[in-house]
Amino acid sequence: MSERADEAGDRLTELVDEVFRLSDTLARAGDAIVAEEGLSASRWRTLGAITAGPLSVAEIARRRGMRRQSASESVAQLEAAGLLVRTPDPRDARAPLVSLTAAGRETLRRIRPRRKAWAAHTARIATVEELTAAVGLARRLRAELEAAER
Repeated sequence: MSERADEAGDRLTELVDEVFRLSDTLARAGDAIVAEEGLSASRWRTLGAITAGPLSVAEIARRRGMRRQSASESVAQLEAAGLLVRTPDPRDARAPLVSLTAAGRETLRRIRPRRKAWAAHTARIATVEELTAAVGLARRLRAELEAAER
């Protein structure tokens, strides 16, 4: 292996370590953003996954990068709180679809200004170009890893 490949591997390892730490920090920030709604960041992510329309629990898990069991637990808690509802999926009777209730949509509407303020404040540490490049890199890394799993 070349010295450049070794160095790239070392930088990727550093990035992975930093992303794991960042993930934990982002979860705590998310918890703080939604605390007054009685939610956790994980439950907020579940609600957010279905804003564009109904999804199965498996689809929620894939869309949000969660384990299926975690998504299922979040769905059960949010359903009990009246923020979402399960309905039969006409395409697959084994996997109901999960949809927002009016209360769920209202909860997300109340959270939106806090999320936007947090994002604007936090984004000040980088340029739009840096953030765009970081998103692009994260997507390429995820695509490569997902392809390797298949």
